[in-house]
Parts: sequence; C-alpha cells; structure tokens
Amino acid sequence: MNPKPSSLDFYAFTQNYSSIIIGSFIKKVYQVEETDFLFQLYSSSSGKNYLLISLKKGLVFYEAERPEAATPLSMLMRKSLSERRIVSVEQINFDRVVKLTLHTGQEIILELFRDGNFIITNEKKIEFASDQREWKNRKILKGEPYIPPSANNPLEIDDALFGEVLQQSKASLVQTLATRLNLGGDMAEEVLFRLGVNKDVPAKTSLELVSRIRKSISEILEETKECKAYFYQDQNLLSPVKMLHLKNEADISYDDLNKGMLDYLQKHYPSAEAKDPITRRIESMEKSIEEFQKQREINFQKGNIIMQSLNRFDTLIRKLSRAKETQDLSKVKEFDGFAITSYNSASKEISIEEGGQILSIDLNLSAGQNANGFFQKSKDFKSKIEGAYRAIEETKAKRVTEKKSTTKKKKREWFEIYHWFISSEGFLVISGRDAKSNERIVKKHLKEKDLYVHADVYGAPSTIIKIEGNQEPTEQTIREACAFAISFSRAWPAGMNSGAAYWVYPSQVSKTPESGEYVSTGSWIVRGKRNYLFDLPMKLSILIKEYKGEQKAMACPVPDESKLPDNSIIITPGDEKRNSVSQKISRKLGVPMEEIDPILPPGNSSIISGL
Repeated sequence: MNPKPSSLDFYAFTQNYSSIIIGSFIKKVYQVEETDFLFQLYSSSSGKNYLLISLKKGLVFYEAERPEAATPLSMLMRKSLSERRIVSVEQINFDRVVKLTLHTGQEIILELFRDGNFIITNEKKIEFASDQREWKNRKILKGEPYIPPSANNPLEIDDALFGEVLQQSKASLVQTLATRLNLGGDMAEEVLFRLGVNKDVPAKTSLELVSRIRKSISEILEETKECKAYFYQDQNLLSPVKMLHLKNEADISYDDLNKGMLDYLQKHYPSAEAKDPITRRIESMEKSIEEFQKQREINFQKGNIIMQSLNRFDTLIRKLSRAKETQDLSKVKEFDGFAITSYNSASKEISIEEGGQILSIDLNLSAGQNANGFFQKSKDFKSKIEGAYRAIEETKAKRVTEKKSTTKKKKREWFEIYHWFISSEGFLVISGRDAKSNERIVKKHLKEKDLYVHADVYGAPSTIIKIEGNQEPTEQTIREACAFAISFSRAWPAGMNSGAAYWVYPSQVSKTPESGEYVSTGSWIVRGKRNYLFDLPMKLSILIKEYKGEQKAMACPVPDESKLPDNSIIITPGDEKRNSVSQKISRKLGVPMEEIDPILPPGNSSIISGL
C-alpha cells in the first residue's frame, strides 16, 4: 500500500501543533535528503524545535541528522527564509497541501502528494519551486500566481455545493468523497462506515446524505484534537483517529501524535528498496488511476458547463467567428460576458474561464460538438481507468503465479536483510540499508575481532568485515569492503567514478557524544586514527554465489575482472533506470527480479559488460 500521509493527517498535525509553529523564527534550513528539509525553529515560548519537511513522507518534529556542509539549495532557502517569523500555518482546501505564511508576506507552500513540491511565493507569485511544472489548467512556474491543485474544500463549501459535487460525479460515493472532496480513501471509508452507508452506491443518488456525511466528517475532525495516533499493522497505517472500518483494534496506540508519526517513519515506513518490482508497478498504476479519475471528472464537468448554457455558448461561438476576422482575439480579455484567457489563431481555439474551469472552445465546431468532445474525453479516461484496473489484476495474478511456480523456497540467511557480499578471501561483509539498520548493524553485529568501515561521504552505510576464527583479512578484503561502502553511498547516484573510505577497530566506534554533541539514529562517533584508502573504483559485479548449498544473487566489488565467473555482469554509475538494469540482469542470470533489485546500489547504473 501507499504509506503517504492523508489529508486527515495534515489536518491533525496543523491543528495540534500550530501553537509551536506560529510565532517561531526560521533560524536555519538544512537539506538532509533530496526531498527532505529540516527547519530549525525558535520562539521565546516554545524554545528550539526542528521541523522535518519530507515532500514524500510528510511533516514531523524530529532533529534529523544534519549534513556538515550546506547544499546549494539549502543556502538558497536560508537566504530567502532565515530570520522570518511564521505568522500562520494552514492546510489548503483540506488537501495534502500546507501553507506557512511569514511576517514578510512570503508563503511557504508544501505540496505533499506524489513526488511533492516545495514552493516559496512573494506577493502571491511563485518565487521558487523545487519542481517547476506546467499543466493545462495549472502552472507551477516562477513569476506565476500560485493556484492550488483542488478548488473544493469539503469543510467550507455549503450543502448545496457539496451536493452539486456528488450530483455531477459518475463515480461511487466513496470514490467521490476520496478524490473530488479531498477526504482520501481511508477517511472516506471511515465516514461511510460510521454512517452505515454502502460505500459503493453512486454518488449522484446520495444527495439526501449530505448533512449526515458532513456531520460525520466534523465528528472525525473533532477526534483529532486528542492529538493521539493509532497504528494498524496489517494495513501499515498510522491514523490520528481510530479507524473503525478496519474492524480491529489498533496494534499500537500513542498518546502523542508526533511520537506516533516519528515511530512510524523510523520503524514502519517501507524503503524504496524494500518494495518488489510488482508492488512498485501496482502503485504506479494506482497513481495513474487517481489522475485518470480526476481528468475524467474534469472533462465531464466541462461538457456539463457547456450543455447547461448551450444557446449562450452557440451565440458566443458565432460572434467570435465573425470577430476573429477583424479583431486580434489574443489581446481580448473579455467578450460578451465571458473571460478570455488565450486564443490560438492556428487552431482557431479560444480558452475561456467559466464555472471554475478553463474551457478550450473550437470555433470551427458548434457548442454541442464542443461539449461532446469533452464528454468523449471523459469516456476515454474511463476506458483508461478500466484498463488500468485490469492491468493491476493481471499483475496481481502474475505475482500469485510466480509464487506458486517457486518449487523450493530459498533459505534466507540473517545477513540478507543488509547489503552484503563474500570477499575474495572468504570474509562476510555487511552494510546497513538505512538509518535503522545502520544502528542495528553496529549494536548487534560489530564484535571485538571485526573491522568497521565507512565511506568518506555523508549518509554512507556503516559497513563491517566479519572476522571469525584466527584468520585475519589482508588489505585485499579491506579494499573490497571500502569499495563496497562507497558504492552503496550517495556517491553512486551522484555518478562519481571513484571515492575514499576508511577502516577502524571496534573500540574506536562509540555512541557516546562529547558535551554539546548529538548523535542521531544510524550515526556513530569514530575516535582516533582513521585508516584511509583512496581512489576506490565505483564498479560492482553482479553474479550468482553458492552459499551453504543455496544459489544467491550477490553484488560485490571487482578486484580482478579476469577471475570473475563467466556469468558475471559488471555495472558502474550511469544513466539507465534502476528498474531497467534489474530486468536485464534478471534475464541474464535467470533469477527473479525480486532477488536482483534489493542487491543493487541506489540510483541509476550502466551495464558495462556481461550481457
């Protein structure tokens, strides 16, 4: 499932923690990941607080590990936002969009859906956007006014407009509440479950339920004021209210919402690497369905707008057709009571704003033909939705078939939850996959005889050379372990060709900070001499390794290409998508992608030999 926070989560967070945020000054901004930013806030009443803004995971108060050097993007943000006081925090249209207004009039707008967007406005116009994009009806571009992704706020519109949204929908009641009224899937199901209403009834036949639905929404929102959180293991769901429609008690209850959110992110949020390719494919199709559904509704609504004023639009088209011969319509802003936004003289299409929508009208067609065009587009999106649902079912069936075709389940060794390889001298080397496993790998597995290895890159994994018995590794194994550590760091997606790493003894690795220092989860303090190795090649071999009678896919450094097995595949940092590389290696080695994907380094790669 998609663990992204819902509209309800952001409502609960902004309502319960606004007193900490409002009145605080933004002291510093850090970029801790590509789409994760850490705000250091300070106010005389609340003191110092750290607000982690993850465009993909949401908002939480957490003092995340800060990079030693500021990134260019964080420097840009500091210049624009430092020492600004936050005067308000609000959720826009009960959507997954949060706005922080500063005393200077600037606004920080956080679009926390899909891949997310960090937007700064000044005088209501976009000054900065982490992802500048343009759609037909919406632009996130520098200099443009900011337009929210959704115009409907289910908490503010009156019963008449609420009912109109239901009446114009061709989807089920639960789908309409989830998408067109921004409730999200879980909250929409919860609202209808508490009312005892069949969620699959058509929305347009449910007008008599409007007042009851709105009352149920209000009751759920009122429950969020308790500032609690509930975690449901089977659904991998964290909610600020009890989800009765799941029909089971929460596995974990938290007395503080932020504590629950932080615990979820650290312990239960699935990493991208942990998802198998089929799951990612299904999630991608589910995102497409969500977008198709919105486009279907938008085009149906546009066709309806024209049909409700057919004569008026026919008159407009006739007048414009005559006017275009004598007037430059690209300079006309208003015509016969319609607001004109643009005109394309080549296609003879004029865009007008009507009923909260931008309608592109073809002057060569009648009003009815234009309306039918929108209705046809709506039908086309319906076909795409149906096709996507069929593809999801086929993909799920494929997963079942693949599982059934596996005659013997491979034994999973303890070290396979980490990145690992067997060195050319026979030593097991393990590396953490994330902050949590970096913490565990040292606490649980670093023994007195072992060696600790770390790449000279911020955020690199903790790596251990496991030493059993009396045999000690030579510089060959140490070099391989160092090359492995740098390959599974950010150096790989950054496209570096080589890097540096060091090794130390276990006695030099500590969790005890000096006075005034802070050590976050997954980080360790190394004291004493660090034994550096430089010019380590960014090159990995993917091959099949026999271990205790089992054939296992393994990624390992390349000490000597001439000694590699014939079926080895060598990769380096490159431009080919991770999924594509995984597919090619899977076919070549004859093993499922589910075994290849977890052992690959982060980011894109290039296959340089073996295919």
